[in-house]
Amino acid sequence: MQKGVRKTLAMAFVFLMILPAILTPQVGATEAQQPSFSVGNRWTYKVEYLDPDTGNVVANGTTIREIIGEANVTIDTTTYNCFVVMTNHTTMGFNIKSMVYLLKSDLRTVKEDMEYWLKTGEEFTLYQISNITYDPPLKELDFPLTEGKKWNVSLSKTETVTFPGEPPDTKTTHLARNYTVGNTLDRVTVDAGTFDAFVVSYRTSDFIYEQYYSSSVGGSVMELQKRRSDEQLMMRMKLMETNLLGPAPLELWVWLAIGIGIVVVAVVAIYIFIRMRKPSAVGMPKMVLLAKFRYPLFFR
Repeated sequence: MQKGVRKTLAMAFVFLMILPAILTPQVGATEAQQPSFSVGNRWTYKVEYLDPDTGNVVANGTTIREIIGEANVTIDTTTYNCFVVMTNHTTMGFNIKSMVYLLKSDLRTVKEDMEYWLKTGEEFTLYQISNITYDPPLKELDFPLTEGKKWNVSLSKTETVTFPGEPPDTKTTHLARNYTVGNTLDRVTVDAGTFDAFVVSYRTSDFIYEQYYSSSVGGSVMELQKRRSDEQLMMRMKLMETNLLGPAPLELWVWLAIGIGIVVVAVVAIYIFIRMRKPSAVGMPKMVLLAKFRYPLFFR
């Protein structure tokens, strides 16, 4: 191989090695599009409850979310086509089972049906039933998610609470929230893997809620609840596994590196091919040399 070819290949190799360092701070996922769900999608989380004053874990639990079907839900005179998400949360002393109805068009929450079960001895007994409807539907994620995005919700929340042996109690309140997406992506490591996540948060009078949303899993990889007065952590939920996890898309710098590498290899191959095909003056027939001398214009 010619010295010039070796030099070209060496320079190309060095360039491909430093390309990730040059481009990584400038490119990457800048937005999260709405995920495509189907019946059977499932997410399993590990839940920890903490003492906000000491930071010690005082209870553990699990939460399982699964899309089990589709249904039409009518609120007043409007009918919504929804995914039905079954949620089962279990921790020491109680269990919460719920059906959450998410609007298929934009994943807003239309309705929630929840049952609270208390553990007595070795068995759980029904403690409370709560049915909640939102008008209009509650937008907890505003797709596409982008860094620094903000949106507000203002709606009516109607909740009917029933205790065993008592008549149901229904009340309607106004719900207002201000959602904010963090200005940068956070890299989160949980049992299910390491993910770049958009941090979506909102505040109530008592708490701060944070959801770490990743496009790779179509949902949260981590959720936090903090005490608003001092932002001390009270609850942490981390993704353990999901059947929605797919291969992570290649980042832009990888595609650029591949493209540049292909171009460099092609140029070098053509250069070598031309060098190998080009005849030398030593072996050139005498008649050709004479013709070049007598008729130079034809050989330019």
